[in-house]
Amino acid sequence: MTRLVGRALAAPLMAAALLTAPVTATAHAAPKPKEATRTIEWVAVLKSHTKPARLREGADWTVYAHLHLKARDGRPGKKIGDTTAHCAAILVNQRGHVTQCSRVLRTDAGHLSLTETMDRYGKGPHTAPAAVTGGTGAYADAEGEATVVLHGDIATFRIVLDD
Repeated sequence: MTRLVGRALAAPLMAAALLTAPVTATAHAAPKPKEATRTIEWVAVLKSHTKPARLREGADWTVYAHLHLKARDGRPGKKIGDTTAHCAAILVNQRGHVTQCSRVLRTDAGHLSLTETMDRYGKGPHTAPAAVTGGTGAYADAEGEATVVLHGDIATFRIVLDD
């Protein structure tokens, strides 16, 4: 009988101990955000493209531009490389179109790859978040996010790399 009473009391005591135990981190805890980041601001000036005059869904084209440091006034500064993009129209309607672009920004220090989907409705400027999908050289193992702004023949890139 003593054993039965002991077992009957053990379960509630164990549950109480678990409920009052201090909480510790588990394997399921969210990773802490990286504290060290590096921000790069570049400007690209369009040189050529193969974008069709009349877009239809599924149409694709390429873009080539010169890449510059962004000057304090926001204009293109010193030329540091070039950039290419491969874009496709994924939605076309009366208001405009939605594109998906993969970009490579090339400098002597290395390359950065970006990808984004952008709504291009109205005259612009058009803005979209982009994912940093990789890099080479000084940008090897690059991770982060970027903001791409297209305004006429100018594209600006604000890239935040997680170090």
